[in-house]
Amino acid sequence: MSDDVPREDLEHGLRFAADTAMQLSHDTSRIETLLRAVVQMLVEARELDLDRFERNLQTPPAKRTDLVTIQLGKPIDRDSVQSPEIDCAALMPLCGARCCMLTFALSPQDLEDNRIAWSYRAPYQIAQGEDHRCVHQDRETGGCTVYEHRPAVCRSFDCRDDKRIWEDFENRIPAPLDAVLALRP
Repeated sequence: MSDDVPREDLEHGLRFAADTAMQLSHDTSRIETLLRAVVQMLVEARELDLDRFERNLQTPPAKRTDLVTIQLGKPIDRDSVQSPEIDCAALMPLCGARCCMLTFALSPQDLEDNRIAWSYRAPYQIAQGEDHRCVHQDRETGGCTVYEHRPAVCRSFDCRDDKRIWEDFENRIPAPLDAVLALRP
């Protein structure tokens, strides 16, 4: 990031880009609905050969690999989210806090509070260090350094049935560490 651009300006710009992308997605869905209606009307009026039209659609457009996906989490009030009854501190020596290796999109509230770091490589995804762990995880204790302000996703996460975390929760058998890393984007 250039020293000439304040982080706050970059964040506002990326938020604007995400909002624009969401509006574009909405507009695209509307256009698709209208186009389907027009095609249907043309077929019914015998002005369009549907078989020929569908054959022409079989040729897929060129796939772009240079696009960055911007994701924004649901606008949930994180303070109203109920946490499951799990003694994380007691389980952390077993599971190694694998949940801190999961990726997810932050909510608008997380971004507005400006306490939760996000990735510039994957805008609005929780920021992770080179070790693939959340940057807010204390590497010595495994605890969360922003616990009071943690995202709703973290507050509501229930690891008990998640096969990326536990092979067998009841018998306290953690999943292989590769189970989390294999599912990373």
